[in-house]
Amino acid sequence: MSLTEVGVVGKTVARFGITRLPGSWSIPKIQHDLTVNMLPKSQVPKSGRIDPSPPSTVVRSLQSVVGPVTKFYYTRSNPCSLGLRFDDWYYNQNNDSDVATALHRMDDIDLQLRNFRGIRASQLAIERMIAPEEERWGDLTDEVRYVKPWVEQVKAENAEADAWDHY
Repeated sequence: MSLTEVGVVGKTVARFGITRLPGSWSIPKIQHDLTVNMLPKSQVPKSGRIDPSPPSTVVRSLQSVVGPVTKFYYTRSNPCSLGLRFDDWYYNQNNDSDVATALHRMDDIDLQLRNFRGIRASQLAIERMIAPEEERWGDLTDEVRYVKPWVEQVKAENAEADAWDHY
């Protein structure tokens, strides 16, 4: 197991349940985001988790068109060839204060792995090299969105605080 796989097998999967809807990417979900304690006991599912609603027909048809193109270009993209994961380059804490707050809430090992991948990608870009084959992220469906649930939680909290401020 390489160093970049530790976050996938480590605390990220322990904290987030990996939800995979048919025909879509795997999306981690914060277990305490939708707490079952807020529901009456008659509505709590046996698994103890609230599953997301399946995507609409429009989203599924759009994914069927855009999905193969995205999967083809993802492995050939520059961030992937430098060993970066999708959330490493998509969520930038310098441009969004919600992302900075979300990164402070993440597990330490996931944050250290993110920083390591960023520093290694900078070094590879300076040397005009690409990451070794085993350290690249080859398939988009295997990509675990480890920052997205934290950012969504922070944005929901900010929206709720804003709603209370303007009540």
